Amino acid sequence: MNYLAHALLAQPDAGALIGNLAGDHVKGPLAGQALHPRVAAGVRRHRRVDALTDAHPAYRSALRVFPAGERRYAGVALDIAFDYYLARHWSRYAEEPLEAFRQRVYRVLRTHDRWLPPAFAPLGRAWADAEWLRAYETRSGMEAVLARLARRRRRELPVAALIVTLAREDAALEAAFQVVFPAVRAAVAGSPGSLEDR
Repeated sequence: MNYLAHALLAQPDAGALIGNLAGDHVKGPLAGQALHPRVAAGVRRHRRVDALTDAHPAYRSALRVFPAGERRYAGVALDIAFDYYLARHWSRYAEEPLEAFRQRVYRVLRTHDRWLPPAFAPLGRAWADAEWLRAYETRSGMEAVLARLARRRRRELPVAALIVTLAREDAALEAAFQVVFPAVRAAVAGSPGSLEDR
């Protein structure tokens, strides 16, 4: 899952939302890090969502549609594609309209910026100003997200090849999303107490 999915799967408070969005930017054990307790809870949920997603058989099968030369980067591409599919089927998974949800996320990032973990703070502020969650609504936006990610990575990301595979395997990947996302959502919704303790 990428940012849109993590935001939707967050517990409904500002700190938890920030933690879910910032999860990939908070490294190592949370003990000793200067995080607001609700932000730390959100990071724990983010990690739980990632673990559940990575372990799901349908997700593992979806990774195998990528050719061998792309497989090392398939998880990155698939997570971004899953946000695209979530945006495409938003009304199936959320009662709040997507535009209203996005604006709420941006408000949280702006009004609680003192809670943003240090490694995420510059990105969180910039993304709120650029309304980056809108990119997941279109295939060209999804491709732009991949290209932007490639510019930030030390190792080369074969963006063109990944885009071709995402387009070619669209139906299979979308079907995988329709299995994985509801399962992960049900799993995190069914164990809120344990998430706080991880």
